[in-house]
Amino acid sequence: MGSINRIDLHQVDLNLLVVFQALMQEGSVTRAGYKLSLSQSAVSAALGRLRKLFDDPLFERSRSGMTPTPKALSLSLSIGPSLSTIAAVILDDVEFEPWQSARTFHLAMSDDIEMLFGPWVARQKLDHNWSVNFAIHQTNSHLWRETLDDPLIDVVLTTTPAHMAADFRAEPMFSGDYRCVHNPRLLNLSNPLTTREYIETRHLRVSYDLQRGWVDEVLAAMGHQRNTLCTISHFSGIGPILLDLPVIATIPEHVAVRVGEMFDLRVSPVPLQMPRFTISALWRTEVDGLIENQWIRQLCNTFVQVQGL
Repeated sequence: MGSINRIDLHQVDLNLLVVFQALMQEGSVTRAGYKLSLSQSAVSAALGRLRKLFDDPLFERSRSGMTPTPKALSLSLSIGPSLSTIAAVILDDVEFEPWQSARTFHLAMSDDIEMLFGPWVARQKLDHNWSVNFAIHQTNSHLWRETLDDPLIDVVLTTTPAHMAADFRAEPMFSGDYRCVHNPRLLNLSNPLTTREYIETRHLRVSYDLQRGWVDEVLAAMGHQRNTLCTISHFSGIGPILLDLPVIATIPEHVAVRVGEMFDLRVSPVPLQMPRFTISALWRTEVDGLIENQWIRQLCNTFVQVQGL
C-alpha cells in the first residue's frame, strides 16, 4: 500500500479510516461530514491526508458524487471489516439511539415490499421523533448481489437467494403465498376462482425483466399457457390497471391485500398449486457487528411482526 508500509502505526490517525469509510458509504464530503458531525472543511482536510497516506486520489468527483478509485475499492475490503471488529469490541454494551443519530439508512427492496415498509417506517420516524433518515432503493432477487456490492446499502429485503457467498449474511423474515386480484365490477368470476376461469381469463403479468414467471411455469406443466394481456415490471402499476381492465393479477399475498384495500379489488386464492416464497434480510458480513446495522435489521423484524407477515 505504498508509503503506509514504511511508517509506524502510531503515526497514523485511525480517525482517518473512519472518514474513509464514511466517504465510501455516503459518496459525498457533505453527507460524510453530516454523518460524522464534522464540518465539510474537516472532511476535506482528512481526505487530503488520506490521499497522501495512500498515495492515491481515492475519490474523484462525478455527476453522482464522489466516485471511489480502484485503490479505494480495494482498501474498503479491509478497512470496513476492521472498523466493524473494533466497533464490536468497544461498543459491545452500547445501544443505537435513533433520536441522537443523523445517520441515513439505505435499504433496498422490490416495490411490493416497499408499498408496506415505506409508509410504516416513515410513520415510525414521525411518531417516535427519530433523527435518523431512511432511503429506499429498488432491487430484486436477481440483482441483490449487485445491490449489496454498493457500500452505501445497509440491508436488502428480497426473496432468499439459492446460493450466498461467505461475504454475505441472510436472515429469513417471513414466508407467504400468492393470491389473485381482480376487479369484480369488470369480471364476473366465482369466489374463489375456478381453475377453468383462471386459465380462460386474461392476465396482467408482473415481472422485473418482462419475462415468464412462476405462473407461466405452473400452467406450462399443466399443458396450458397464460393468457397474458400485458406485462409490467413494477407492482405499483397493478391497481390502476385492474381498475380499468378485466384482467387477473397473481401476486404475493402481502401486496395483494394492500392493493385490494387501496383500489377496492377482490383478493382470492390461486386455484393452482403454487410454490411458497420466503423474504430474507441480506447484508454484508463486514457490517454484521455494527450496532447501527443490528438496529436497522431489528427494525425490519419489528415491521414483519407488526404487519403480521
